[in-house]
Amino acid sequence: MKKDSRRKMLFTLFMGASYIFFGLAQLIAGSSNTLLGITGPGSLGKAITEMLFIPPDAIGGLVLILIGCVFTYGFVEIHSGKEEGIAYVYVGILLSLIFAGIYVLAAFGNILEAYLLQNEAFAEWSVLDDIRPEIYLGLISLLAYLKWKDSFDIDDTLKP
Repeated sequence: MKKDSRRKMLFTLFMGASYIFFGLAQLIAGSSNTLLGITGPGSLGKAITEMLFIPPDAIGGLVLILIGCVFTYGFVEIHSGKEEGIAYVYVGILLSLIFAGIYVLAAFGNILEAYLLQNEAFAEWSVLDDIRPEIYLGLISLLAYLKWKDSFDIDDTLKP
């Protein structure tokens, strides 16, 4: 397997694991606060979720897990030598960029609301309040796409 193909495969594995990890953390934080009616994770868990900008959003967590599963299945297909695996990488990157774009637009709307319109409801709001795993994982996907946009080819990926 070529060096670039190995990098793509490792990227796919890394992104799949990252999305599933952040999705599970977001799902647990969101479901413990809203669905189950119990308090959130302990102080250590709360500190970790705050440090990684993981909001308590159960639906967002499910979306992250879905994207992680797409990347992971792409890794499994590529690792087993199937040509269709690269399509899952394409779709994973596309989903990643779509959801990152959605949350960037939402953050931009909040910036306008807080600083341009000076809405009182946003008096204590800062840009860090809208940073989410979807955004920073989407940036990683964007960098990978920009690096490999001309080399994502089925024939190029599976040649030894």
